[in-house]
Amino acid sequence: MARINWGRLVLGGLVAAIIMFVADGFIHGQIVDTDWKAVYAGLRAAEPEPHGASMVYFALFELGRGLIAMLFYATMRTHFGAGPKTAALAGIASWVAFSLAGPAQFIPLGFFSTALWIKVGALHLITSIIATIAGAALYKDSAVTRTAPV
Repeated sequence: MARINWGRLVLGGLVAAIIMFVADGFIHGQIVDTDWKAVYAGLRAAEPEPHGASMVYFALFELGRGLIAMLFYATMRTHFGAGPKTAALAGIASWVAFSLAGPAQFIPLGFFSTALWIKVGALHLITSIIATIAGAALYKDSAVTRTAPV
């Protein structure tokens, strides 16, 4: 049985996280910007000013997202085999946790609108699959060394 190659998992997770970070910046800054403005207006809250510290939080979130997607991929390989199909499945699994189920809890609280959730969720599905496939392309299991019985 193959063992998880943690170095390759981290490398793949970093690649996936970078893709997700850039895509999220575009998605939230360009595509759903008006949806966010409507959420802030509905909350009667000032729109947050962009600053370096917020980018650190977003980068950490995307790093977690990328690493979890790669952990899903590394563990799913034993059941589904290596390759882009398994990576896509791992991307979908991480998408369900991070982009579908997670934000849904904030809709009834008014921190997310249904329209925003659907738009971001659909776009995240695409980026989660692409980013996980890219990260998985770098992943290889560790070789298992067997010892002779004594």
